[in-house]
Amino acid sequence: MAQGSVKALRLYGVASSDSNSSSLAAGTSVVHFRHISAIVEEAAYSKVAMTAEEVKKYTAIVEEVYANTAILPAPPGTVFKSRENLHGWLELHYFSLVEALGHVEGHSSARLVLAVAESPKNDEAVKQLQTLASEALRVFRKTSAATMTHPAEEGEEGVITKASFLVESDKWEEFANAVAAEAKRHHEFEFRLTGPWPPYDFVQMQFAG
Repeated sequence: MAQGSVKALRLYGVASSDSNSSSLAAGTSVVHFRHISAIVEEAAYSKVAMTAEEVKKYTAIVEEVYANTAILPAPPGTVFKSRENLHGWLELHYFSLVEALGHVEGHSSARLVLAVAESPKNDEAVKQLQTLASEALRVFRKTSAATMTHPAEEGEEGVITKASFLVESDKWEEFANAVAAEAKRHHEFEFRLTGPWPPYDFVQMQFAG
């Protein structure tokens, strides 16, 4: 194959799929390896600027696949130099990818923010609120397959803690009701629940080696 004809591929994620599927989302194609498929589109082999438009496109593709099958979302802007490079990566990490897909299959990600109306005045007040927030989140950890906490970002006024929970999709309403019930017990916080989302926060892909 001539060097000029080699096409780079932008990777959106890896999904459970049989070899009969030619596409899992509009505007994309797939690269199959055994029982998994990489969701891709042709792209320039260069860094992708993740503008608001690109983020919207990425999210739409991942969520379209997620609506129909388990998916491991790739980091936004991931590009492989060629189909051969991507196929080799799928082969190298096949068992890890299959195991990860089994972990997220039938699950959705919930994102929960606990915030207060006014930012605490001192470190002691922050510690007290963080302790209360940790107690509130403990209830949800017991009913989740996995949990991740995230630090508040600069400029997020009043945010005490943020967490993601991997929840069984068919028990989403039950989880949301539990959040609402806990919010009634903790009037000091505003509980902000969003989702269900694809498992963005519970996937770590390895690209070295």
